[in-house]
Amino acid sequence: MLSKVETIINLPIAITAAFSTVLVPTISSLMAKNDMEEANRKLSFSFFIALLIALPAAVGLSVISGPILRMIYPAAPEGALLLTLATIPMVFISLSFVINGGLYGLGKVIVPVISLVIGGAVKLILNIVLISNPNINVYGAVISSIVCQAIAFGICFYILNKHIKLKINIVNNVLKPILAVSVMGIAVWGTHYLMHGFIGNTVATLLSMVLGVCIYAFMIFAVKCLSKEEIYMIPFGTKIYPVLVKMKLYKQESV
Repeated sequence: MLSKVETIINLPIAITAAFSTVLVPTISSLMAKNDMEEANRKLSFSFFIALLIALPAAVGLSVISGPILRMIYPAAPEGALLLTLATIPMVFISLSFVINGGLYGLGKVIVPVISLVIGGAVKLILNIVLISNPNINVYGAVISSIVCQAIAFGICFYILNKHIKLKINIVNNVLKPILAVSVMGIAVWGTHYLMHGFIGNTVATLLSMVLGVCIYAFMIFAVKCLSKEEIYMIPFGTKIYPVLVKMKLYKQESV
């Protein structure tokens, strides 16, 4: 069950891992030029984008965890609750890739190692305590992973924020994405619930996922999580923005 869950959550993690690969040379170059403002801007935006990817992935996997497992592993679909719980450390891991990329760029390569050692020690203790409890059993492994990744992320975020204070707007970078992902989650769950009895689990799951992606993308722009400058920074942003203007989600203005 744990192996199946890890296989599924590795895809969103792999996507956000790409941000850390790009960040290391970028931050190193900016630090060499002593351009702290631009380094801050790059890191803050990358962190925000990683959050925009990790949140919907976590919510989507949570609300239809059972159907996803039945679709991928029809002969052994157990583990829905495990998958739901596993999405929590998945978010921390995804965000940690960006934070660690910033730390590597700053030359603080030992900090991520120390944070994981501390988190791993806590995880080992919790594994022994929780997994041995028959009322918790295998779920203890995921619970300990949540605590481990939260500790590792917290330490790295604190150290990075001391050197480059991330510019995080609570409304645009936290509350609006939560609103967007909440609407998406309700739509995904509702679509599957209404359709699976008529078209089967596999088709209903795939359609609900596609619909979820479309609704989430629309909501992100509808609530204006991203400014025009930020939209231009994402792939195909220069082509996306004119479409948003035509849809009257954004107003035409100079860059």
